Amino acid sequence: MLTGPDDRQLPMKELALLVRDLQRPRPLVYWSDLIGSVVAVHIGLLLSGPLLQGHLIICIAGFALAVLALYRASYFNHEIAHQSRRLPGFEIVWNLLVGIPLQIPSFLYSDHRNHHSVQSFATEYDAEYFAPRFRGIRGGAALLVCSFLLPFAYAARFGLVAPAAWLVPSIRKWADTRVSSIGLIGLSSRAPPSDPERRQWRMQEAACFCYLAASVAGLIAGVLPFELVLRFYAVIVCVLALHGVRIMAGHRYEADANARSLMDQLLDSFNFPQSLLSRMMMPVGFHLHALHHIFPSLPYHNMEEAHRRILAALPADSPYHSVSSPSFFGAAAAFLTRRP
Repeated sequence: MLTGPDDRQLPMKELALLVRDLQRPRPLVYWSDLIGSVVAVHIGLLLSGPLLQGHLIICIAGFALAVLALYRASYFNHEIAHQSRRLPGFEIVWNLLVGIPLQIPSFLYSDHRNHHSVQSFATEYDAEYFAPRFRGIRGGAALLVCSFLLPFAYAARFGLVAPAAWLVPSIRKWADTRVSSIGLIGLSSRAPPSDPERRQWRMQEAACFCYLAASVAGLIAGVLPFELVLRFYAVIVCVLALHGVRIMAGHRYEADANARSLMDQLLDSFNFPQSLLSRMMMPVGFHLHALHHIFPSLPYHNMEEAHRRILAALPADSPYHSVSSPSFFGAAAAFLTRRP
């Protein structure tokens, strides 16, 4: 049984050795999961389309399938932030199949490391952590409203701001630092790209613009049905709403700018290991979010085994055991009922 120096610490060196053999991602798992999710999205869109309008139950089931499959596929952006160098080609294919159609290319999430940094976590530099003024019902309402508005915001980012930035240097600087990061309730500020990053940003930005331009041209020419665009928008709104609920249950939101250790991140996070529903609502390993904060490079498909080993190795009164929660929706409800 592993024990830490005191009740607020974990034996991290020993735990790292315990999960060392689980750190390598398995490309076949990633590729099959992504491709399967994207295929399911298209099947869901087909089943929910006009060809089956006379079969209401099938249409509803198809729409739900499209929402849940796209929701899962979108979460691979998070894995890319941690695993892209160990999965050659995966980021490019994800962008082509998911990121560009949704207007959320992977570069928007490339500053995710700030959320794990002991210097940035829970500070103004952490775009993924609710500020006090947005905790509670106000934050929940903001997330709901953003579910409807963000598709237009991202379309404007790549359809209008991007071409303007190509021509005007001052707009370029503003675009890179103010509207090139995925925050909790929309595009947020970040540091400008480094020289190695700049080419990747521009290529993804241009691809998003071309996708939008082709879509508009298809609508005008009558090749792309307007009904399909509306249905896809409805799917995206539902996906964003699910993201919003997940965000509310992602942390306890009790940390402040003085959180300066992995233990602070662990204690402010949740593990939801027991429920199948939590795995649906927090896909691709997010249901073990506390575990992810102590081992952020752990591939999602090995997190269950890592969690099992750590639970068995630590005493029942360890901090790691204390972050397990039986109810995903209970955590979300606790967020909504708290005072900012």
